[in-house]
Amino acid sequence: MPSQGIQPRPFTVDEYYRMGKAGIFHPDERVELIDGLIIRMPPQGPLHAATVSRIVAYLLSCCPAQGAEVRDDKPIALGEQSEPVPDVTVVAPDPEGDYYSAHHPGPGDVLLVIEVADSSLDKDLGIKRAAYARAGIREYWVVDVEIRRLHRFSDPQDGLYCNAVVLGESDFLSPDAFPALSISVADLLAKRR
Repeated sequence: MPSQGIQPRPFTVDEYYRMGKAGIFHPDERVELIDGLIIRMPPQGPLHAATVSRIVAYLLSCCPAQGAEVRDDKPIALGEQSEPVPDVTVVAPDPEGDYYSAHHPGPGDVLLVIEVADSSLDKDLGIKRAAYARAGIREYWVVDVEIRRLHRFSDPQDGLYCNAVVLGESDFLSPDAFPALSISVADLLAKRR
């Protein structure tokens, strides 16, 4: 069906929060705001949830010593029309020392964003990658649990990531924010049954 003249009406973060307070979203509904669009987040299957838990545990074992905080399923502020909820985020410590209780971390606070993809691979490699690059998120990983590989994007310039690489289970990588760390892709992937 042609969409001549039909334009979606983007929402702001403020409107998004007012809708939540007004009860427009079901209490159990998982949504996020990306580029003014309210997007449903698919339910987490066991493999997705296990992979997120595995990544968080792995990063918690090494990132606090690096002066960083590891967060899972917490929003980040990307501007007036975007507040995504990444699976895992590594952020600089809150300058106020209160775990970002006054505001969500913004691009200047975010050291690494990780999305775990099973049914969401197209969204994670498409609209989410574009939103993170435009916001200047310095490094973005997509962990593909089905194919068992990691897509790494870094060096955002002019709204695009200049560096992109796909790594397999036998590969290692070091986050740009922590070049001394050597992380095995296999260590981030949950075991399939």
